[in-house]
Amino acid sequence: MQNRLLIVTSAIALLTVGAGGAAAQQLIRPNTTVAGSLDTRDPVSSTGGHFERWRIDAEPGEMVVLRMNSGEFDPLLQIGRSAPGGQFRELASDDDGAGYPNALLQYRATEGGTYEVRATSFSSGGYGGYSLSRSTQAYGASGLPIDIGGYIDLDDPVDADGRHYEAYRFALTNQQVIRIRQESDDVDTYVMLGLVSDNGEWIGLFHDDDSGGGLNSEFNYQAVSDEIFEVRASTYGAGSTGSYRLTVEDVSATPDGGMRPGMITGGWLANNDNPDGEGRYIEYRTFYAVAGQHMTVTLRSDEFDAYMRVGQWSNGAFHEMWSDDDSGGGTTGYDAQTSFVAPFTGTYTVVVTSFGANEQGLFSLEVAAY
Repeated sequence: MQNRLLIVTSAIALLTVGAGGAAAQQLIRPNTTVAGSLDTRDPVSSTGGHFERWRIDAEPGEMVVLRMNSGEFDPLLQIGRSAPGGQFRELASDDDGAGYPNALLQYRATEGGTYEVRATSFSSGGYGGYSLSRSTQAYGASGLPIDIGGYIDLDDPVDADGRHYEAYRFALTNQQVIRIRQESDDVDTYVMLGLVSDNGEWIGLFHDDDSGGGLNSEFNYQAVSDEIFEVRASTYGAGSTGSYRLTVEDVSATPDGGMRPGMITGGWLANNDNPDGEGRYIEYRTFYAVAGQHMTVTLRSDEFDAYMRVGQWSNGAFHEMWSDDDSGGGTTGYDAQTSFVAPFTGTYTVVVTSFGANEQGLFSLEVAAY
């Protein structure tokens, strides 16, 4: 796999230890690097490669970032805990996350305590020296904006729909708003945003094909928690290849809140959003409109009954001007949509919520001007 990853590194001390038994008992502290060497004396893992054991201590919810480099073999990292009976129970692993052949594993500890880290090789015949680093900062946390060119070819990974893609990971904080755009003159672009679970499963959150005009893709997304995200630059048609440019920028502080007419934003209504007086979770989006513009705002979701209010903030309070429940139709028939002529030039606010209490799920919000 040849995922392209943006990595934020920190100053770290180098601690050298020998192979075998010394490594088996060695604690890797935050922001340090250790060194080891695989040889035939080491035990064999379930993947067939020899491995050395390390251990880390983590607090509940702590992000553990481990990177393993080697110039002599293809590294593979595993993190886990001992199951009843003493068997190793893998929780997460990585092969080429730092760019082939190096491994970069990021795991959010579900509970506090000691975890076992196994430094091994992807193939059974991998031997030689390596370095293993632990960081407390997720890579990409300071990596925005991303502005990078690439080329999608048939050697790139393939998703479940047969599309080849190149992946970039970065960290977002709760409520941070980003704009993602993929451009190309060669191929019909298709850009996806998602999460990668601890077991390597892709969890798609949002995608776009043509909202950027022509062959280009573009959308905005607001994070609802501190997470590491993966954006995949791909093509609409399976098997297509070609060059592209990908940009990811933080638009949280822009005057229009990151949205403008013609844009689509995605999000996730969740139980960590603020509830209203009736138990419905709420998120806010803002957009800029010019007086006299004919506007249409559409809130869609396949996971909850969408309900939308549009208005403005004044004197610290929201003043509703339009609202809707089911006028947007959609695949479920529960999408919300309202059209109006903008009465003033300035910023409008959309209250994104559900019709019923305690409803959660993914949504998209589109603002169009005519």
